Amino acid sequence: MKRMNHISLIMLLLLTSCGFSPMLKDVNLGDLKIKKIEYSGPSNLVYSLRSNLNIPINKVAKDAYNINIKIQEGTLSVTKDKAGVTTREEITIGISFKIIDSNNNVVGSESLNGSKTVRVTNDISTDAEIKRIEKENIITNLIQQLTFAIRAKIISIKK
Repeated sequence: MKRMNHISLIMLLLLTSCGFSPMLKDVNLGDLKIKKIEYSGPSNLVYSLRSNLNIPINKVAKDAYNINIKIQEGTLSVTKDKAGVTTREEITIGISFKIIDSNNNVVGSESLNGSKTVRVTNDISTDAEIKRIEKENIITNLIQQLTFAIRAKIISIKK
């Protein structure tokens, strides 16, 4: 019994002394000031990103940040059959961003990537539609990560 109390006490001390504190605990996300977001990359991906990115812009805010977002895509043959024809491809989408302060200094940057392996058949229109759908799924996932990453970077800069 005494040994169990010692183990419980040690566990309690370890857990309370680890220094963990939630990053977004006492943060008002309304205080994040973003003046402008610039996009670059393939127009269909930029359109999807711009349409779904939920970050408010305040063009008149002082000491606001500018964000440069670059999106790119790639396709890589993963498997081939005996004749050398590709049977599976990996679709990869990468998003990198830079946060620039009001003095034009880069204060934060990060890159995010997502990929999906798709089957390739002889039906070109079906394959194109499957790739389009998978790209949208990847972008949707990356947008959630991007939104959190931008907010977390700005919050960590302010602290």
